[in-house]
Amino acid sequence: MIKIASLKVEYQVNPIGLSEKNPRFSWTYELSPQLQQASYRIRVASANGLLETSPDLWDSGMCASNQMSAISYQGKPLISRQRCFVRLDVRNSQGETDFHTGTFEMGLLNETDFKGKWVSIPNNFQGSTLYFRKKLEIPTKGLLRARAYIAGIGYHEFYVNGQKVSDRVLNPGVTDYQKTVLYDTYDITDLFTETDNVVGIEVGYGWLGSRKMLAQFYFDYEDHQVLEDHSNCNSGWWVSGSPIRDNSIYGGETYDARREKLTHPHWASRDFEPAWDNGWMYTIVTQPPQGTLTSQQIEPIRICRSYPAIRTTEIEKDRIVYDIGQNIAGWAKITVEGCSGAKVVLKYGEGLTSQGQVNQLNLRSATATDTYILKGEGIETYQPRFTYHGFQYVQAELEGDVRILSLSGEHVHTDVEVAGGFTCSDKDLNQLHQNAVVTEQNNIHSIMTDCPQRDERFGWLNDLTTRIYQSIYNFHLERLLPKIVQDIAETKTKEGAISDTAPFYTGGTPADVTSISFLLFAEVAHQYYGDSLIANRFYPDMKDWVDYLLTRQKNYIMDYSHYGDWVAPEHLSEIKTDPIYVSTVFLNWHLQVLAKLAKLVGNDEDAKKYQAFQEASTQAINQTYYNKLTHQYSRGTQAENAFALNLGIAPKADRDKIAKNIADDIIHHGYHSTSGNQGYRHVFYSLTEAGYVDLLIKMIKNPEYPGWGYMLACNATTVWERWEKEMANVMHSFDHPMFGSYDAWFYRYLGGIQIGDGCAADQVTIQPVIPTDLTYVRCHFDSVRGRIESNWEKRSGTIQHEITIPGNTEATIRLSHAILSVNGEKVSTVIKDKRHQLRLSSGHYVILCKE
Repeated sequence: MIKIASLKVEYQVNPIGLSEKNPRFSWTYELSPQLQQASYRIRVASANGLLETSPDLWDSGMCASNQMSAISYQGKPLISRQRCFVRLDVRNSQGETDFHTGTFEMGLLNETDFKGKWVSIPNNFQGSTLYFRKKLEIPTKGLLRARAYIAGIGYHEFYVNGQKVSDRVLNPGVTDYQKTVLYDTYDITDLFTETDNVVGIEVGYGWLGSRKMLAQFYFDYEDHQVLEDHSNCNSGWWVSGSPIRDNSIYGGETYDARREKLTHPHWASRDFEPAWDNGWMYTIVTQPPQGTLTSQQIEPIRICRSYPAIRTTEIEKDRIVYDIGQNIAGWAKITVEGCSGAKVVLKYGEGLTSQGQVNQLNLRSATATDTYILKGEGIETYQPRFTYHGFQYVQAELEGDVRILSLSGEHVHTDVEVAGGFTCSDKDLNQLHQNAVVTEQNNIHSIMTDCPQRDERFGWLNDLTTRIYQSIYNFHLERLLPKIVQDIAETKTKEGAISDTAPFYTGGTPADVTSISFLLFAEVAHQYYGDSLIANRFYPDMKDWVDYLLTRQKNYIMDYSHYGDWVAPEHLSEIKTDPIYVSTVFLNWHLQVLAKLAKLVGNDEDAKKYQAFQEASTQAINQTYYNKLTHQYSRGTQAENAFALNLGIAPKADRDKIAKNIADDIIHHGYHSTSGNQGYRHVFYSLTEAGYVDLLIKMIKNPEYPGWGYMLACNATTVWERWEKEMANVMHSFDHPMFGSYDAWFYRYLGGIQIGDGCAADQVTIQPVIPTDLTYVRCHFDSVRGRIESNWEKRSGTIQHEITIPGNTEATIRLSHAILSVNGEKVSTVIKDKRHQLRLSSGHYVILCKE
């Protein structure tokens, strides 16, 4: 049987506002045994009735192919705002067929499409968010569709007739506004039910630090008439301040509910009329940002979960500390009752002082404080909307006659879909997995930030290098990765150097050599999602970056390093990995990955050239840094040896001896890692390949300082930046994903789900490692092809594996124990590298092995 489960365009279901002029199609199948796609056909038409017989935009014809991800549209040129209808037909190897339909709609594609004016009011209502509104008289008879295209920056929220249009918050995503400005597309068709309508846009400072807005509205009718209305001055657009008296990312928000009487709580509704005598004025045309306007394609930021306070402590009169039980990014939501003018001040933090107060020492200059001033009209509810904080604890300070009836922590992050799951028989490992997941969520805010709480929250590329391995298992990043890579490319100088952060807000240029994330994101996008567009579009920029690095080496030894193996345990300061060695092996890695990308984009000449450079680099590293007598690299740290092993630099004949040196060093240090943010993942991977999984389990669970088990012993609910629990004011985040890629080790080795170097997860290997002290593992990963599942459990002398392979996919199964049966039947296997190997196609399998 063959049945399509989903059809996506640009990795979205029935999207609107697309910016990619040749959209890509992907689909999945419902699970069916032995399902192999033999062919597909994609038809695209300008009307639904044309799809089956006369597709006027594109007909791929029946393509004999098993490809099912990121297939590019190759029809007539698409135009701005064009709505398209899609039909997908598929056939399996048995001749069975199925079809699925969908739609997609283009955004504003050309510079000339932006007819509105950027408006603001820069010299009034300082500190406040700005309310923009206009009354639109729009006929509703025969209205087919209505769209709003809005760029409200820093952040905006959109209202029609007094109701917020969507659940998006902190919108749009942050960019380098000198290079790119994102606009959002809203479907407002069902909201225009009467002729007289009011649209409202509230704009806060956000990351831009100023408030400006561009809005365009289109109304399409059955008779093909199109009505338009765009932001401008002297055209019915009004602007005013709001009850928000102050708003900033680091500082927080102050909301004076008493001012609602001036602005009216329904300022964007038909019930209110703006005028000069009630504090409104006409909009003023303002300087537009320099960046190119483009449609936001990433998932929006949303309130994704609520954490009610689990503990309330009154530390003194009118000062209450709330513990929500989980370190999150977001804000507090309060319900209060009291007199007009009474005040609730909310201070956020990740820890408490010895006196039980919220400790903000590690926030540096970020004040992370929200203030709500009551209007005194019964029960009132407040939550900020133009700031966010990183916190587990909220300290409420009450001024005047006021009571807090409830408080919860609202978890706010880019709403990327969870892609994986891991659980096992060990509660500590389960908690570590949960900590990694939440830490990553807390740090996806349209960019992949380093932390969510202090005066930073930037996209550090060296952190991304290590993070990508766990984040790609835990979340669907199909839509986010292209945006991050573009952010990085926009930092590039004419010399080819990229910057430490993207968008470039801090750090330096050139970036540290560990910033191979620029290339890795393109590599994993193709491996996991079938997205070759990133590589094709940004290959010249990546090549420029690698060529720049080659100007900073002599005999393939680099001449600079900024961070190296960043933040090794503080008490091991005498054990420091050589930063120049780190830069040198990362140059080797850059050359290796660029050669792959060159081949991917069809540049065979470059592929050969950079592969030759990489081979020469490997030889130089071994000549300069490898001691053949001691089997140690450089200074012999765990990280230095692990880099050489995991990146394929070490001589094959010596790999076991090098791995033993790492293992012995871990034991020598009391089962602790001595690595920083780059080296530890390589330690996990290389030692597992060498057979030291039990040692690694002992190391990661070790409750003594320093380590991940120590974090758990200190009741951590997220992954820390440093290994020390004592809060410091310089650099001490307790919500930092760079040390969370042990979670990739859980998926890749304990669960055994490995995605190979192919395209769109078409090379899957299931190869779990069975530790002595674990009795079961349950692990899954929702690939672009469907769910891959690998569960195993020890059962009185046997190990039972349950494996699920999605439709139109084959997997290599490599198990460490002899296979007794597959779905109750004996099968033939091949023994390769001491593992029992067989190939399986789509379906669910129960495999019994002898322990």
